[in-house]
Amino acid sequence: MNRHRIPEARALLAAAAAVAIVTAALAVSALAGLASVRDVIVHALLLGAVVAALLLLRRIPAGPPRTALAAVTAIGSMFFLYGSLGHVAFEAIPWAADPWLREADRLLGLGVEPALAAARWVEARPWAVEPLAFFYAAYIPYLYLTIFLGLVARPAPARQVFLLAFALLYGAAFLGYLFLPAKGPIVEMAEAFGSPLPRGTFRDLVVRTIDAMGGPHGAFPSLHVGASVLAMAFDLRHGDRLRGLIYVPLVALIAVATVALRYHYAIDLVAGAALALLALEVAGRWQGIPDAPAPVRRGLGATTIKGAGV
Repeated sequence: MNRHRIPEARALLAAAAAVAIVTAALAVSALAGLASVRDVIVHALLLGAVVAALLLLRRIPAGPPRTALAAVTAIGSMFFLYGSLGHVAFEAIPWAADPWLREADRLLGLGVEPALAAARWVEARPWAVEPLAFFYAAYIPYLYLTIFLGLVARPAPARQVFLLAFALLYGAAFLGYLFLPAKGPIVEMAEAFGSPLPRGTFRDLVVRTIDAMGGPHGAFPSLHVGASVLAMAFDLRHGDRLRGLIYVPLVALIAVATVALRYHYAIDLVAGAALALLALEVAGRWQGIPDAPAPVRRGLGATTIKGAGV
């Protein structure tokens, strides 16, 4: 069986490419005495696991088991990278991107820093912190629900587009995390904010979760916004248009919360959204499944799409 005729393999190729670049960068950094050899070995083992899964796909016929292997490997490797880059990026890369991102925000805001403008708005409305923290935290169940629906409640061609778009988005974002390491306004601009955000149930939940992942990191691009936009755009273009429209206010509130809670610069949001739309476009074209009206999309499960390999 030719690997290039296995649609699921493309998502694993994207994941393998991202892991390979991270591993190579860590290896070079280790030679320079920055990154640890242990981190290089761990990421090399992860790369080996992704490649092994890619080779195994060739022996599994089309069907749920092959899709499950590809999904678990691609999504699992991306989630692993998110956790690992919390510390390795700052150890391996001898620069910090926060000053550059802050300058980009000034340009984006025409001289006004969006993070500081949001801070002034929140200081005048401290009651808004808890609702915003709720929506920030809602990203996690929203993400897992999206993954479930994208992989289970979709015909095969749409599943392949979703999985590939997910791998492309996360792979590209993690390269941003690695080569443009940034901790976000909450660390870089702590003195400029003047006072900390008020505590509360959801705010404390967010703080504990981020601390458990290694503290603030991965500011550029924002995957909170990128993954949320990907889920919304996927439903609007390849899935349930009504659900996609229902997601719009949730995505908007998540985006506002990322800046108001001081975890992201505005430029991070722009980059995350742009990467999500680009990943979805590339995935649709690579899998040979262009946008289609809803009645046609509903019939994709019983239709062979040229170039989709199914």
